[in-house]
Amino acid sequence: MVASKMKKKGGQKNIPVVKARPVRGSEGGNLPTAKATKVLERIKKGGVWMTTNNWLKVSQLITVVGVLIFAISTASHNVDGELAAYYWMGIGVVVTLVMTTVLLARTSKGESVLALIMKMSGLYLPTIATLSVIVVMILVFHSVRNVLTRDAAHLPPEFYTFHYLTFFFLFLQLIMLYQFFGGEMNSIISKGKVPDPYRNAYIAGFVLFSIISLASAAELYVIITMFLTDG
Repeated sequence: MVASKMKKKGGQKNIPVVKARPVRGSEGGNLPTAKATKVLERIKKGGVWMTTNNWLKVSQLITVVGVLIFAISTASHNVDGELAAYYWMGIGVVVTLVMTTVLLARTSKGESVLALIMKMSGLYLPTIATLSVIVVMILVFHSVRNVLTRDAAHLPPEFYTFHYLTFFFLFLQLIMLYQFFGGEMNSIISKGKVPDPYRNAYIAGFVLFSIISLASAAELYVIITMFLTDG
């Protein structure tokens, strides 16, 4: 009976369907890359990444405004404008730090305060280094503001040399800082699944520019202190 039925169906046999087993682990060479890509796309579509990205752009815009004010004030020899430029750059860095802390706190629900501090420690240290240079420059300009307003010719030429040198390396330091922040936030939110491939390069550049700008700002402070004391 079975044979006759098979003949009526054209001699075809029922072949069992074999389902393909999903490739896992080392059997799929492109699996980690595909997984990281999906995570990155999910982060970018989510509100957390977009909010973080927007705040970083706002901070960068504030910094750019400070740079433009500095350039215009330097060209027109406006002391108050140069001082305001450093305030603008400082505000940009503070906004970045505050909003990054808030956004990380929202994405770290259930984690302890210590865990959040550990996450933020890698972002606090470069931020403090940048703010230190800005604070020194603000102190310097507050100290020498009256001299610059009345008679800038009495200032030693080293003042202008270290002033522009500090600003130049501070500007490069800010660029490295924002690039580093963007990559670190991307990595933290994705729980390390989307690492920043340029992280080491940003850190190396930031450390180099930080050392030069801090040393230049310190030297500028010494020059102003000696000038005011002798004067």
